Amino acid sequence: MDIHEIKELIDLIETRDIVEIEYSKADEKIRIVRGVPEISPKGGKPRQERSDGPQEAVRPEEDEDKDIISVNSPFVGTFYCAPSPSEKPFVEIGVKVKKGQTIGIVEAMKLMNAIEADADGIIKQILKKDGDPVEFGEPLFTIGPES
Repeated sequence: MDIHEIKELIDLIETRDIVEIEYSKADEKIRIVRGVPEISPKGGKPRQERSDGPQEAVRPEEDEDKDIISVNSPFVGTFYCAPSPSEKPFVEIGVKVKKGQTIGIVEAMKLMNAIEADADGIIKQILKKDGDPVEFGEPLFTIGPES
């Protein structure tokens, strides 16, 4: 199976109301699924979505805006706010973080990727809820200076 055949299958799933397609040719087999499956970072049962929605802080003052840093998703995938459904979130609004500290996870291609704080500061906003799909470059958090 060559890349052109795979692209045709992807085009087929994108242009029709198809969620999943499986194709076999000789001893090769490919399965394409639209969307990202929601699984636990440690495998096993699907994650239960938390009932609390995205957290948002009160809008910062105008002169404070210039010091706000957006932490964006480096991947297309699924956002998780905790290491597993039964554990506490990595951070909450108002929590002080250090540069390099893990503040979330994005699952991409069945790999768990730690999202780290880009700077020291205070978590001002959590823009996604647990289990939300995210796009490349999409803001996940905002970090502001310590006041």
